[in-house]
Amino acid sequence: MKDKINLKKLMKLAGHLVVIAALAFVVKKIIDMDIKLSDLSSPRVIAAFAVSFVIQTAQILIGCWSWLLFTRSLSGQKIPYSAAMPVFTRSNIYKYLPGNVFQYVGRNQLAADMKISHVDVACATVLDVLFCVFWTGVVSVLLLGGRIAELLGKYGRNLFIVGAVGVLFLAAVFIALRLKFRDRVKEYLSRYSKAFEKENRKQLLCGIFYYFVHNCVSAAMYMSCLALMVPQADAKELAALTGAFLFAWIIGFVTPGAPGGIGIREGVMLFVCGDQFADRIVLFVLVMRIASVFADIAAFLIGRLYGREKSR
Repeated sequence: MKDKINLKKLMKLAGHLVVIAALAFVVKKIIDMDIKLSDLSSPRVIAAFAVSFVIQTAQILIGCWSWLLFTRSLSGQKIPYSAAMPVFTRSNIYKYLPGNVFQYVGRNQLAADMKISHVDVACATVLDVLFCVFWTGVVSVLLLGGRIAELLGKYGRNLFIVGAVGVLFLAAVFIALRLKFRDRVKEYLSRYSKAFEKENRKQLLCGIFYYFVHNCVSAAMYMSCLALMVPQADAKELAALTGAFLFAWIIGFVTPGAPGGIGIREGVMLFVCGDQFADRIVLFVLVMRIASVFADIAAFLIGRLYGREKSR
């Protein structure tokens, strides 16, 4: 019993150390941005930052809901939002740690807290990532229109290679698990098939539909911020720039390692619209990055306070 208590204390201490490390990398990221306050003093820039910061903070807090729906369906447990939200917002800042995978691994703390299978939470996270990428791609294609062909011509090969490697890797893992843990795999497949039965479909479809709404809200937010910061652009150019911004997120997400120099989002947006708005586009991406970092911190603090309040 004593060993169990000590292990729990060690795990809690390790969690606190990971949070401190993540926040240290957040500070490093802000310093690396080399922010010039003179560039951020314009009322339009301040307005764009405020809009992005508020909406992104709200999206992180609400984003827990869809992941929670998947977790409930796969585990068959009625997990309360109050238990999931603090874990979700805390793990969200782990993405600043080198490797980016800690963001998703950190979510499995919910399995320990609620005494459910780690596989259930991990599979819910996989669904979360897949539908997030899928709907981001759909919305970006709709906004880009005919220009998507140009982007696929430049980046399509990278996407195909990474996608093919990912599919082969997952297939290899599945085959290996099936050969070594055949009975366990059959058990999970049988259990998860129940998550797609009639009584659970509404919950799953609500979770899937959320990502479409999320990306529509994000697109409207980015387009509004672009209109503030690039007033010279017309509606068609704003739509294309917004689509390019979303498309670039997919490129950055699936491509191992961060590209150097100008950065993937600036590069994709400039590729779509040329150098016409180069300075404003670079500033726009910088402001969105700053807003995103502060939104992650704000959501983390809200989640921490919310978790403490509920635990009382």
